[in-house]
Amino acid sequence: MKKVLLLTGTTGFIGQSLLKFIEINYENDYEIVLLSSAVNENYKTVLHKNYTFNKQDFEKNGILKIDLVLHIGAFTPKSEIEANDINKSNANIFNTKYLLDNLPNPPEKFIFLSTLDVYGKIETIINESSFTNPLTMYGWSKLYCEKLLENWSKENNIILQILRIGHIYGKGEKAYKKVIPVTIQKLKNGENPQIFGIGDEKRSFLHVDDVSNLIMRSIFLEKYEGVINLCSSNSYAIKNIVEMLIEISTKKVQIDYIKTENRGVDFEFDTSKMNRLLGFQKINIKDGLADEYFE
Repeated sequence: MKKVLLLTGTTGFIGQSLLKFIEINYENDYEIVLLSSAVNENYKTVLHKNYTFNKQDFEKNGILKIDLVLHIGAFTPKSEIEANDINKSNANIFNTKYLLDNLPNPPEKFIFLSTLDVYGKIETIINESSFTNPLTMYGWSKLYCEKLLENWSKENNIILQILRIGHIYGKGEKAYKKVIPVTIQKLKNGENPQIFGIGDEKRSFLHVDDVSNLIMRSIFLEKYEGVINLCSSNSYAIKNIVEMLIEISTKKVQIDYIKTENRGVDFEFDTSKMNRLLGFQKINIKDGLADEYFE
């Protein structure tokens, strides 16, 4: 008998990609249920409006038991300004608590997608033991949710897994004002891409298909393994990423460097825990960038 897998946040960047990944690779393994503000005709959907629903809404859809929960849904800032939106950040906490209170039953396992923003500014290679000190309200909201879920899972004897998601790229991220989608759009418009500063800040980019694979593999962990960072062990300077995109585009453009006094934070990661428990990334950066550019 198939286990029932509840997914939240399947209209977002990672959620949409994960749902497609499940359709291709796990179609016969799970009965998929969505908690969403929009109907998906391919799956049972528990509809919510402004994240309002109750246990009876599950029953009305013939869902009497949930075995696994993948909580992807959250406010994710699309710009630096949004990252300190207090009301939207608080909604991450309230909505997570509301979900726990209104599930039809305590599930066997609960997987929560957190963020590397919980670390803040760290000038050494980051691993799961690194000190957490978020720089934004968004980062604080996700860290609070982590602690909330750790307490809840212990009290209810539920296997928890927290996955801190890193810098993700790939098809479907157009809405985000991040270096890769912004650069791609400028190149497609025939404009010079821009870099603030000299572009030497290092970033670790993991393709969204790799993330989907690693998330699904976490289902098979038999106990809470503590937080696991989902990120790439390979770091690239922003300038190098932009140069790769220019090469992929074959456009005759040059980089416009915008002077700024603020240098971004370097992000470099030790991925040994992820590799040991979940596996390795498979998509190299050049192939992933080309795939996104020609979307």
